[in-house]
Amino acid sequence: MRLNEYKNLLDIIDKRTGIEEYLMQNPEKVLKNPKQQPYFLGNKLDNNNRKIIMDKDEEGIITSYPNNELKTNKFAIRRKTKYIPILKHKHEYIEIVYVLEGSFIQEINGRQIEMNKGDLCILDKNVLHSSLPLSDSDMVVNIILTPEFFDGIFMHLLSDDNYISNFIINSLYSKSKVQNFLIHHVKNDSVIKMILENLLLEYYSIEIKSSAAINGYLLILFTELSREITSNTGELIKHEQHKIKEKISIYIRNRYKEITLTEMADHFHFHPSYLSSLVKREFGKNFKDLLTDVRMSEASNLLENTDMTIENIVFEVGYTNYSHFYKVFKKTYSMTPNQYKTSIINNRNLKAKY
Repeated sequence: MRLNEYKNLLDIIDKRTGIEEYLMQNPEKVLKNPKQQPYFLGNKLDNNNRKIIMDKDEEGIITSYPNNELKTNKFAIRRKTKYIPILKHKHEYIEIVYVLEGSFIQEINGRQIEMNKGDLCILDKNVLHSSLPLSDSDMVVNIILTPEFFDGIFMHLLSDDNYISNFIINSLYSKSKVQNFLIHHVKNDSVIKMILENLLLEYYSIEIKSSAAINGYLLILFTELSREITSNTGELIKHEQHKIKEKISIYIRNRYKEITLTEMADHFHFHPSYLSSLVKREFGKNFKDLLTDVRMSEASNLLENTDMTIENIVFEVGYTNYSHFYKVFKKTYSMTPNQYKTSIINNRNLKAKY
């Protein structure tokens, strides 16, 4: 039967796990050996008897990976373990941290943040974070989402131009080593609070929970977060978009001769598909057309201000096919390069005459 009472839900979520019972009875064994914590947590079983997969990366940082259940379902909800500090680690998935009761302190990218009841934090994939122990009265859940979760029905959400969709796209598809996080307070009477409660009620109704319903709640959750957060951070988003647009323009102007979309994506640490969408959104044209505009502008500049032959100009602006350059130039300026050069000379002679 589906859970209907939020209080009953909290009772179920707050039930002590085997790890917590062990910590209550033997606090000194773990706290005196904090370096052993990842292996302790990794070898113990969580509340639903699912092993946590952890390992160290090449830099010695503990990384949590999706286990078989998470790979199959593409998402999971887990309550944060109490009574023990969580050491610095990162995840190979996106994590949403939501404070149901009480408060706790976590450190993200070296910044210490106090999270209180109603606070929600979205952690980018591989962002480095840790947290101080939760007390008996604190209750925090982690909503875990793999990259595969956002395929299919969630792809149209990612196509929207808003803060949440851009955050997720950067997390999933950017190759940048700079990770981000997002903090948002969920008001007690908000739609988001209602969605989160219904999501948890559905998820913890173990016998009859519906994956379709859970997907629906998550889709609405991200939609409402997009609306609320975008409205609060609109100027910041515009500022950041303006900066990346300016950087792309400068990069293309400096490297138009041999540039490719893949090379530019590597430079900005973006997946090529995401960069292509970003260029289209910011400039109103695709990468190929944007590059053509820059090349044609430089070609006209060379025709007007230098004595270079047209053959040399073709090579100088990045073309290898002489006929193709002529075709593109004529389409852009409604005349051939020779006609363009002649018109410039005639205009100069006319000005000199008068």
